[in-house]
Amino acid sequence: MKPVTQSEIRSSFVNMSKSRSRALTVPVLDGVDWEDLDFYAWTDGRDLSRAYLVVQRSDGPVAVELRATRRSADFRRKSICGLCFTSHPVGGTALFSALKGGKEGRLGNSVALYICRNLACSGYARKKIAAPMGQMDETLDLDERIARTVKSLEAFLTKILL
Repeated sequence: MKPVTQSEIRSSFVNMSKSRSRALTVPVLDGVDWEDLDFYAWTDGRDLSRAYLVVQRSDGPVAVELRATRRSADFRRKSICGLCFTSHPVGGTALFSALKGGKEGRLGNSVALYICRNLACSGYARKKIAAPMGQMDETLDLDERIARTVKSLEAFLTKILL
């Protein structure tokens, strides 16, 4: 991923008002290892059910606000991330929903996907972070795992932007 600045992040939200994005607390970006990221994401320190995700696309960065569902019956079993396909024990993923951009979002329409609760998909795909339940035995090499994560992320973003 190409490095992004705090101001670029604030101006790239597609499902949040400009006034809310200006008030948003964006983490300090010094020391971020951008080369090993497919996306940059963080959770809101004041509200852990809110998360923010930034993707570098050919036309510039795109940022989305996500909401994690509260723990419910969905979290009583093992699960797999819809982006990086990492297996997690109970509670390791969350159903993150995002309001759609534009008029659809203003009407309250949203899309959702189970994603690693810690948003560390890039680290799992690159095997820089050990999977909580061990890595699945796959025939995909590193580049293919990264491409699968990027493709899944792009499909999720497309649903948000439509």
